[in-house]
Amino acid sequence: MLETICEVMRHSYDRGMISTRDGNVSLRHADRDHFYVTPSGVRKQVMQYDMFKKLNAKTGEDIHFTDAASGLKPTGELPLHHGLQRVIPTEVRVVLHTHPTYIVAAMHAGIELQELANLFPELGRYSTVAKNVPDVPPISQELADHCFENLKLSRSTGETEFDLVGIKGHGIVAIDETPWRAFEHIERLDHICKIVLTSGNY
Repeated sequence: MLETICEVMRHSYDRGMISTRDGNVSLRHADRDHFYVTPSGVRKQVMQYDMFKKLNAKTGEDIHFTDAASGLKPTGELPLHHGLQRVIPTEVRVVLHTHPTYIVAAMHAGIELQELANLFPELGRYSTVAKNVPDVPPISQELADHCFENLKLSRSTGETEFDLVGIKGHGIVAIDETPWRAFEHIERLDHICKIVLTSGNY
């Protein structure tokens, strides 16, 4: 599945949802006491599976994975990923964070993504959207805590009420059981944001 994440990141770059060193992803299997997360500062469109960082799911401490990963640091958004991967309610959890142009532009224009989603029933059939997180510092525990609160994360079960949460002036976080399903949540919402922004009716 790490190879699939690399494919999703290349596709995200090709679609303009991240720039070359942006975005981050994590992956955990419930029957394992570790999770994988993308490294910081690497070119995501050429990232390989052996560059992922392997971390202890309880403590977040580094576990040796490959020689290629040993000289790299985990993403700066580690507080977000660790908090969402510490306890998971399904066999697999993927957390995908990107910076899609239209989603970020919509929040910048003052659009509440949750309210927007309610206007498009087709989106609601497949994806649930939390309230926007305010403009908070990136790569911070504050950002992570706001995301957990808006996603309605249960610390005991790892369950969340929503699939998506937008962070104003920053990007979007999606959660699902496969990389492509997480990406599709983002793609679906970004498409709707593009429609609304293009119409000028907001």
